[in-house]
Amino acid sequence: MIKNSHVTDTFRVLQDPIRIRIIEMLQFDRERREFLPDTCEAKDGFCPMDILTILNEEGINISNTKLSYHLKELKKNHLINLVKEGKRYFYLFNKDGLEVILSWIKNVMEE
Repeated sequence: MIKNSHVTDTFRVLQDPIRIRIIEMLQFDRERREFLPDTCEAKDGFCPMDILTILNEEGINISNTKLSYHLKELKKNHLINLVKEGKRYFYLFNKDGLEVILSWIKNVMEE
């Protein structure tokens, strides 16, 4: 059986619409990035400035501090990964982070 605390922590993190939008952005909006990474490891990553710019364009006006908090929560719960390139940071969606929820749902749905 899956640890309930991990499942509930993941659901808690995903209850915020801004975090859901950040995950969607990291997965589907790569063409909207301005600051592109230099390494293969971070090739699909988003820098925080791009994330903030896209959110603001969509009418989600948050501060740098609030964005940092959301990114920290997503990273702490393994829903995103962080790659550092020199002085720049890039965030990438971590599909494996949702496996705990998928496994839990499959277990619950089994007959």
